[in-house]
Amino acid sequence: MGKDINMFHLIEHDVSFDQNETEAREINDEFAVLIPEEDLMASMSLNSEQQHAYESILQKVILNESAAFFIDGPGGTGKTFLYKALLATVRSRNLIALATISSGVAASILLGGRTAHSRFKIPLDLDKNSTCCVSKQGALAKLLRLAKLIIWDEVPMSRKECMQALDKMLRDITNSRLPFGGKIIVFGGDFRQVLPVIRKGTRQEEVNASLASSYLWSTLTKIRLSENMRARFDPNFSNYLLQVENGTTPITIENKIKISNEMLIPFKNDVESLDDLIDAVFQDIGSYSENLSEMTN
Repeated sequence: MGKDINMFHLIEHDVSFDQNETEAREINDEFAVLIPEEDLMASMSLNSEQQHAYESILQKVILNESAAFFIDGPGGTGKTFLYKALLATVRSRNLIALATISSGVAASILLGGRTAHSRFKIPLDLDKNSTCCVSKQGALAKLLRLAKLIIWDEVPMSRKECMQALDKMLRDITNSRLPFGGKIIVFGGDFRQVLPVIRKGTRQEEVNASLASSYLWSTLTKIRLSENMRARFDPNFSNYLLQVENGTTPITIENKIKISNEMLIPFKNDVESLDDLIDAVFQDIGSYSENLSEMTN
């Protein structure tokens, strides 16, 4: 660690990087993120809860006021749709908005999305004193200072030390004592889903490792999304999902969730039952196969 490639004399000339060129690339990459027309129009299709969140956050961006939010909502309540609307609106005003997510696969859902560890240089080995590996004079620090909005989705699956490291780093590079250096931060997720993984940890240890147990939790404005947009035409299924998440579904004697008969495919034989299951799950796949957006939605 800490060695310079020039020490090994592998090439004739010294290798050096222009700091200004690196800064320009970091910033230009964000300005170059394409804004789909459907994302620009998303703000016109928000439900009342999403609209409240959208206006509350956007007002802070417009006024350039310090604010940190937590968007709380079960899967299907339109958190990602809200993020896309916010990112598109801010970027359309020629401002920088950064999109990050805790997991790598999900990061591809948001345009310009990166994992939080990649974007903020969060160390893998964390403790309460950890901070992000970002130089105050570096290109990334300049990008973060310019950013008018930072979104971090799926926060409940990250340990609280990750968000605390971000808080320390932003305060440092902005010379501010305000939470997150006075930046406008939007966290989001659902604590009913995946919590931080603590090796051989107890239930209490997992709870203690989450953002809700951090000193930062009290600084966040909580906004709740409850209307399930994916299952809005099937309220019974929506209610069933909430029961599963809340742990209130009927259980079997083996302490397993009891699935209602309406959700089961009657067994005939291995071949026919599998075909019936595929038809039930992917009944419209033919009409959506040529449109990636329709498939993912």
